[in-house]
Amino acid sequence: MNVEEMIAEGNTAVQALFLFARRGARKLQAHEAEKGIFKLLLPIGQAALKAYFAERGPGDVGPAIKRPGEPIFNREKQLRERDYFSIFGKFDVPRTCYRTPGLPGVFPLDAQVNLPERCYSYFLQEWMTILEVEQPFKESAGFFEDTFDLSLSESVLIDVAGEAHQEYDSFYEQNPPPVEEDKEKIFAVSFDGKGVPMIKKEAAMIKKEAAKLKAKLSPGEKKQKKKEALVGVCYTVDQKQRTAEDVAERLVDPEAARKREEQEGRKNDSPKAENVRRMASLKRKKEQVVEAIKADAERRDPEHRLHLAILLDGALSLWKLVVKRFSEWKNIYLVLDIIHVVGYLWVAANALFKVDTKKGAKQSKIWVKEKLAEILRGKVGYVIGALRQILTKRKLSKSKQKALKKVIKYFKNHQRWMKYDKYLAAGLPIATGVVESACGSLPKHRMEGSGKRWSIAGAEAILLLRSLKKSNNNDLRAYWHYRAQQVRARRYANAAQYRPVAPLKLVA
Repeated sequence: MNVEEMIAEGNTAVQALFLFARRGARKLQAHEAEKGIFKLLLPIGQAALKAYFAERGPGDVGPAIKRPGEPIFNREKQLRERDYFSIFGKFDVPRTCYRTPGLPGVFPLDAQVNLPERCYSYFLQEWMTILEVEQPFKESAGFFEDTFDLSLSESVLIDVAGEAHQEYDSFYEQNPPPVEEDKEKIFAVSFDGKGVPMIKKEAAMIKKEAAKLKAKLSPGEKKQKKKEALVGVCYTVDQKQRTAEDVAERLVDPEAARKREEQEGRKNDSPKAENVRRMASLKRKKEQVVEAIKADAERRDPEHRLHLAILLDGALSLWKLVVKRFSEWKNIYLVLDIIHVVGYLWVAANALFKVDTKKGAKQSKIWVKEKLAEILRGKVGYVIGALRQILTKRKLSKSKQKALKKVIKYFKNHQRWMKYDKYLAAGLPIATGVVESACGSLPKHRMEGSGKRWSIAGAEAILLLRSLKKSNNNDLRAYWHYRAQQVRARRYANAAQYRPVAPLKLVA
C-alpha cells in the first residue's frame, strides 16, 4: 500500500462516480441517482482512508525498541496486517512488528493512530450506538447493510454496546457543567421508575434464551417478569407564575385553554427545560442513581444559589430516599407531580358520574377541573373533606367506595407535598413532564415491545448510552471523542516508554 496507488484507486472511483451520473441523467429519477451516487462515494472514501494509512507508514521506528526492565524487541522483516473495519468498508492495515521471545509483539502504529482493540473503527462504533439506542439490533444491522453495504451481525452490535458505555461515569465527572448565571431560574430534579422485561437467564444463556422467546404467550404460559429501572433528571427552568384556574383548565381541558389563549391573543409561553441531564439505570441501586443526579446538581450549583424543586410521583419509599439525599440543599421545595393528582381526581369522577354518557362526561370534566383548582389554591384538606362527606351521605357501591377511599388515602399520604398555592406563587414547575418524557424516551421506547427481553448487562448498556443521547445537546457525540481518548490512554499507556535502540557500531 502506497499513497500513489491509493490516489490512483481514488481517481478511478471518482471517474466511475461521474460516469454513473452522466449515464443516469437520461434514465434515472433524481432520488435513484442520489442513492447510486452515495454508494459510489464509499469506495472514494475507502481509497482516501487507505491513503491516510499509507502516508502514516507501518509504524517503523528503527531496527529495535526497548522498554525499561525488559529485553530488546527486534523489528521483524515482514509486515503484519490487521483488519480495519471502517464506515467505508473493511481493508488490511500493514504494521511493523517488534518481537522478543516470551513477550507479546509490539506494534508502534497502533498507538500512533489509536487503533481500537476491535477491528471496528471508533467512528463506525459511534454509528452503531447512535442506531442501536433507537431501534432493535437486527434493524440497526439491516441499516448498515442497506446504506453502507456493510455486513454486521447483531452479535457485533450487542458486543459494541456492551463495551461502549464503560466511560459513562468519568465522562460526566470531567465534563464542564453548564453555566447557570441567572439566579431567577429554578433548578429541578425528578425521579421515576420504569419496568424492563427481563429474560430468565443471564450472561452465556442470553442468545439461547432470546431465540426461544416469543412475541405472544401460549395458554398457561407465564409472563416474563420486569425489573425496575430508575430514571433521574435534573434541569433548569425559568420561573413562571400561573393562576390555579389557568393550570386546571390546561390540564383538564387543554383544547378549551388553547382556544381561549387564541381569542385573547396569547401564546403558550410555558417555560422550557434547559440543560437537561437524564440518567436511566437498571443495574445500579436507586441510591446510586439519586447520588449521580445529585452530584450533577452540585457541580452546576455548588453554592445552592438557585431554588431547588424536587418533583416525584406517589412512591413513598422514593420520596424518603430523595428527600434524605437532598436534605442539606437550601431553598428546597418538595412537589408532588400534579399529573398524578389529576389522575386520582379522574378515578373519583369515574366513581361519581356516568362518564360513558355525554352528560356524565361533561359533569365529570367540570367536577375534576373545579376540584383541581381548589387543590391548586392550597385547599387539599377541603377536597379530602368533601370526598369523605360523599362517602358518608351517598349510597355508593362497594367498588365506588373503594375507589373514593383510594383517592382519599393518596391525598392524605401526600398532602405535605401538595402546597401548590406556594409552588405557583414561586413560579415553580409542578409536573414531572421532563422525567415522564425520559421514561418514554429512555426505557420504554427502546426496552419494551413484542418479544423484547433483556439481560441486566444488556439493558444497562442501552439505558446508559440512550441517557447520553437524550442529555443536553446529545452528549453521545462528545462522549465518543472522550471514550476514544480514554481507551487510548489505557491500551497504550506503556507505548510511549518504548524507545528506539540505535544500531550497534562495529569497532575495528
